[in-house]
Amino acid sequence: MPEDIQAQTDQPVNAGEPTESQTQEQPIKTFTQDEVTGLVAKESRKAQEKIFKSLGFEDIKSAKEGLQQLKEWKDSQKSEAEKQSEALAAKEKELEAALSSQRLLEAKLSALTLGVNADSVDDVITLSARLVSDDVSIEDAIGQVLQKYPQFGRTEQSEEKKPTFSAGGNPTAGTNQEDAFLKALGLNN
Repeated sequence: MPEDIQAQTDQPVNAGEPTESQTQEQPIKTFTQDEVTGLVAKESRKAQEKIFKSLGFEDIKSAKEGLQQLKEWKDSQKSEAEKQSEALAAKEKELEAALSSQRLLEAKLSALTLGVNADSVDDVITLSARLVSDDVSIEDAIGQVLQKYPQFGRTEQSEEKKPTFSAGGNPTAGTNQEDAFLKALGLNN
């Protein structure tokens, strides 16, 4: 019996490790880089297919088609929105031009009604434009310009008697004017 014990002790006991006989039965498999790449690609495709199916696509081709259709739709909507934006900008520009024209015409009317010479209207409007604010109207500004520069206003020209020419005879004949000379002599009858 001691020999049995010794026989048992001569052989090492490896509980978790495979023995030589076990190793020879299951050879270790090695993979080439191409095989590893192929396995990774295969697992990647399986994961993609699983994701696509969870999103409602049959395969990657239908997913690509759906994405392409979405991009096309977005582009068509974007171009439509851009068209509307450009049209809006053009209309806003037209409105601003019309309002500017209206303000200019109102200023010209105000200048003429306040007694500005017709030749000086544009000059008075240019000078008064810098004075206009929320508190000062265009009429008040034109009035301030006319006070500072009275030469822009209409000047009352006194009507001078212009000489008249006659073809002959007494120019005062037939008029009720008396001759100052006859009056001075007392010969006025």
